[in-house]
Amino acid sequence: MSTYTFADRYAQSALSPSATIITSRQTSADRIIENVTIAQILDLAAAYYGSPDVNMHWFRDEFAKEDASFSLVNNEREMTVLAALILERLVDQEMPEVILAIVAGHVSGLRSPAEADWLLHATKEALGCLAVTNREPGVVEVKINGTHNPQLKGEIAELAEGDWEGVLAALPKIRSEAQSSDTNVAVKTSEGLKALNREVELLREESQILWWLFSGYSKSLHRNFNALNAPQAALAGAIDLGVLTTASHLGPIAAPAILERVIAAAKKAKGVQSIELATVIDGFSTDDLERLEESSVEPPPRLAPISTAIRLAKNAGPGAWYARFLTETGLHSSIKIEPSALATQLYYEQLLGQLL
Repeated sequence: MSTYTFADRYAQSALSPSATIITSRQTSADRIIENVTIAQILDLAAAYYGSPDVNMHWFRDEFAKEDASFSLVNNEREMTVLAALILERLVDQEMPEVILAIVAGHVSGLRSPAEADWLLHATKEALGCLAVTNREPGVVEVKINGTHNPQLKGEIAELAEGDWEGVLAALPKIRSEAQSSDTNVAVKTSEGLKALNREVELLREESQILWWLFSGYSKSLHRNFNALNAPQAALAGAIDLGVLTTASHLGPIAAPAILERVIAAAKKAKGVQSIELATVIDGFSTDDLERLEESSVEPPPRLAPISTAIRLAKNAGPGAWYARFLTETGLHSSIKIEPSALATQLYYEQLLGQLL
């Protein structure tokens, strides 16, 4: 959890508002954090990376409740810092949608925030930590005992033989104790089963991923990875791994290493180097592009440019998607990215889409 205050973060960004303004901003930010929606999280992440086409009127209106002079025009830098502060608090709350939106929006280093780069570093650290801790087995209480009331036990033992009035008076207490005991046993059993079910789901996920990696076969393209070149294996592998990530929101900590193994299984090229995205996408046949599964809900293009490129290429065809891609993502189709970075980027885009 961050130990930095609003004043600290303002100072890091070379902003010096008054104490009254800082208090005002924090009040508005706390209200947003308490009632934040997924759509607003995506808006905040896009604004953090300087997206010019995101609608932040809701954001302005919220801060205007405490400060009527707050403006997106005059407070552009401060808006970015405030968005980062809100996102930082949500990262502290371990919200996977926030973590994935920030990591995916970085596009493997191709896009950087103009302000508050501390958020990106903190989010990557949180991703690494949570990818491990979220897979730790829960505590399962094996010995479950019913509850009992020692005082009631003593009262029953003291009843004289034939004291039917005393027996009748004790019956409601006995019933209440039995109900309380049954409830306690049911709650603890349910908690134990929930923890065991979570472990089974994670083990199933890990088993599926390991068998897939061992097989060297693309579930999406229905052929071995050694029949693909490295960039093609990167995209197919990322989509396959996203589909197989069924239990964890952030995936295994070893996801990048797993994807590197997939790429290593592809056709060997002399010195695998960065390659233009357009060349990678247009290198697929029309049928293969259609086989690349997309998330049921695609994240905003600026947070998921690789997914957007695949979608646009499917709809428009090779070469015809470049202009639309630039408009939607703010990136050129000629961007160069290494296969391993390409795979990791698309994988996190896939995970983000699965949460929306």
